[in-house]
Amino acid sequence: MSAVEKIKAAAAELDADEQYELFRWWTESDAFRQRQLAALKRDIAIGIEQLDTGRYQTYSEANVMQLAEDIGNAGRNLALYRAR
Repeated sequence: MSAVEKIKAAAAELDADEQYELFRWWTESDAFRQRQLAALKRDIAIGIEQLDTGRYQTYSEANVMQLAEDIGNAGRNLALYRAR
């Protein structure tokens, strides 16, 4: 059993308060923050590159509601996928 599998198994045995404390500890750790910052920097670099090469879409009042609906649907679909 890998270290990650052992941690997952141990976390599954914690009560809700202990799981919350473990989650809070991890999300406040330097390692987690560094990973999040690196991911954000990558996303920003991709966005800048897309702007520089003209790969973007402008939105008007007419199509911004469709954008919001598409984002909501994507979030719901992701939640359903993860629940499996």
